[in-house]
Amino acid sequence: MDKALIFFAKSRYADLFGVALVIAIAIGSGYLNTNLAKYVNWGPMTSLIPFGVISVINVGISMMSTRLTGRLSNVGNVLGIINTALSGAIDYILGNKAAIITYPVTFIVYTFAIRRWQNSERGKAMEPPTGAKGQLIIAGIVAGSFAFSLAANYIGYRGQMTFLFWITTVVFGLSLSANILNALKLTMQWQFWALYNTVQCVKALTQGNFANVGKYIFYIINSVAAFLLWTRNGTAAKEAVVA
Repeated sequence: MDKALIFFAKSRYADLFGVALVIAIAIGSGYLNTNLAKYVNWGPMTSLIPFGVISVINVGISMMSTRLTGRLSNVGNVLGIINTALSGAIDYILGNKAAIITYPVTFIVYTFAIRRWQNSERGKAMEPPTGAKGQLIIAGIVAGSFAFSLAANYIGYRGQMTFLFWITTVVFGLSLSANILNALKLTMQWQFWALYNTVQCVKALTQGNFANVGKYIFYIINSVAAFLLWTRNGTAAKEAVVA
């Protein structure tokens, strides 16, 4: 099973399948033909903006960012920056009022990730902090991520603690934790991504969005596969973590 998952993580055919899955979901749901006028009114030109096409391209970029990062390629982080900029705009238009606060932070984390990966040993994860101090560092990253997510979404939603507020808070807290761990090039990020994708999958199930269920199942498998690949490839020297 482990060998099959590692093959999946490295396979270019799996890349193509993932992108094809996204496009098929968009076409099947009719979302591909959606224009921006369905969500906002920015004048007569709004209906000419192919919001569905832009969203599908963005999800394709996200898919390749995740796949390449899973193969320890810094190109994945570069695509992650592009995806963050597009996703922030799309999420804000779709009603995530905290996006104007949360996505710039993710953008900054990705710029840090690109630099850190450039200064690390290629093809290897960094050694995680160990001992009590290491546990405090990881706990601090997670606690800080969720605290920031709670505060940012509280401001963004103007204190209205709706179901969407709590879902957005949990989802962003998990993704920010994972993104910071990714910036540090730590293997444990994939455990957080697996949890993040599971939450998204459950959310899609409760909404009856069965097309997205398939997408997040793919992402869950990819998280497990990437974790195994990173573990097999080993770690660089501990000094690289704090360089």
